[in-house]
Amino acid sequence: MPLTIAARFNGPDDSAHGGYACGLLAGGSTGDVAVTLHAPPRLGRPLRTEHTGRRTHLWDGPGLVATAAPTRHRVAVLDPVDPVLARAAEPGFRGRERHPFPRCFACGTGRADGLRLAPGAVEGRPDVVACTWTPQESMLAGDGRVRAEVVWAALDCPSGWTTDMTTTPMVLGWMRAKIRERPAAGRACVVVARLDDAGEHGITATSALHDDAGVLLAAATTRWYPPRG
Repeated sequence: MPLTIAARFNGPDDSAHGGYACGLLAGGSTGDVAVTLHAPPRLGRPLRTEHTGRRTHLWDGPGLVATAAPTRHRVAVLDPVDPVLARAAEPGFRGRERHPFPRCFACGTGRADGLRLAPGAVEGRPDVVACTWTPQESMLAGDGRVRAEVVWAALDCPSGWTTDMTTTPMVLGWMRAKIRERPAAGRACVVVARLDDAGEHGITATSALHDDAGVLLAAATTRWYPPRG
């Protein structure tokens, strides 16, 4: 079956949101899944999926776009951030004034129909950012819970904002995630992310989604790189 990513679910203006695309390819798995993005997934174009053993590949014509596979490596778990502290961090979101991708589905400041995540630095927790997120009904699957690919998207962008993307823009290159429970619409959640490693070639970060009582819903490890070209 071809996979087509609607134009609404962009990261940069001309390609799909990395976390959203990874979540689609992971197919709603409840286990730990790792996805590598080999090229920016194009929007509004049928992309071919191919299953080879434990791996799923995504192709755009002859070009390999992404590869997903189950992994035995477990995602680290971050301590939750109190919703009050997360809201207090939001005014410090670096993307408010100079956002490299202002129409990003997850964290874009120019989107009324996106997730509108605004992760800012958490007081007393170095290299940690957090924000609140209340899922909308338009994000739900048929079972009344947020679609898995939207959860992946919510785990994605806060990881990138553990560094200053206004001066050094980066895009997702690799993501490993596990969803324990998909949230319901209308109930506030908290997304938290921590910078684990940074170098001239990119960063590694860990993120987590908790409900407003601090119960872990999902977690991810991400690797980010400067855009090609």
